[in-house]
Amino acid sequence: MHPSSRMQLTTLFEENSGSRTNALSEKLSALYDGPLAFRDYEKGCPLIVGNFVQTLDGIISWKVPGWSSGGAISGSNKEDRFIMALLRSCADAVIVGAGTLRDDPGHVWTPEFIYPSLGQDFMDLRRHLGKPHRHPLNVLVSGSGRIDLGQKVFSTDGVKTVILTTRHGNERLERDYEKTLAAVTETCVLPGEEELDPRDIVSILNTKYGINLILNEGGAQLFSAFLRARLCDELFITVAPQIGGNLTPRPHFAEWASFRPSDAPWMSLVTVKRPAHGSHLYLRYRF
Repeated sequence: MHPSSRMQLTTLFEENSGSRTNALSEKLSALYDGPLAFRDYEKGCPLIVGNFVQTLDGIISWKVPGWSSGGAISGSNKEDRFIMALLRSCADAVIVGAGTLRDDPGHVWTPEFIYPSLGQDFMDLRRHLGKPHRHPLNVLVSGSGRIDLGQKVFSTDGVKTVILTTRHGNERLERDYEKTLAAVTETCVLPGEEELDPRDIVSILNTKYGINLILNEGGAQLFSAFLRARLCDELFITVAPQIGGNLTPRPHFAEWASFRPSDAPWMSLVTVKRPAHGSHLYLRYRF
């Protein structure tokens, strides 16, 4: 891996953001080399943002024990982690599938977990944005209910978690964790026998939890479901300068979606950034 020695971003292209107000402080704007702003939320229609790191050939996970997280793809790149932390700071909820939890054990989906040295700045940003909680809601999606409640995300002070699952998945959780389930997390049962409908996910997060900005960090199955349902407004992609190959199947973020040339989603380029040292690219697209 080739982590950057220090964090510094340079903006190569920035779309005119019009009247959108920069959310970042002077310090964070300097580190990001520019503004970061999102459109206003529409009532009952949360903004949904995706974020992934991938190789040049589109691989988002090596799917090798101990090397399955995004950090193994990015090379623990500091700029990638900084952007991820910024997005988590802006989000009301970070949503991941159970597979992502298994691939990255011990992870907690908060800004300071991924970039601790700027923890106070991220808390100040959330306060400036009017976020009611110190951390974004951590949402785990599992149709089967196969989730290890011993993971750190369920025991970190100040981090609220909710598991979205099916009736069968909830029965499994209640059976496996009869005495501890209610003590460590909240479960919410949605329609569906195996896979949850993203429209139901977005609806319950908005109506029950007041979520207006959802950050979707995957994995591939969950994000593909959102793409199929046309439930993604923006996409942040870090492109790492390496090639993964696919001799053994390795996921890309849309591998569970299938589109025809006539209905494939198109995106417009919003931002292109690069590090002062290294060859990563940091891209922002709007659907």
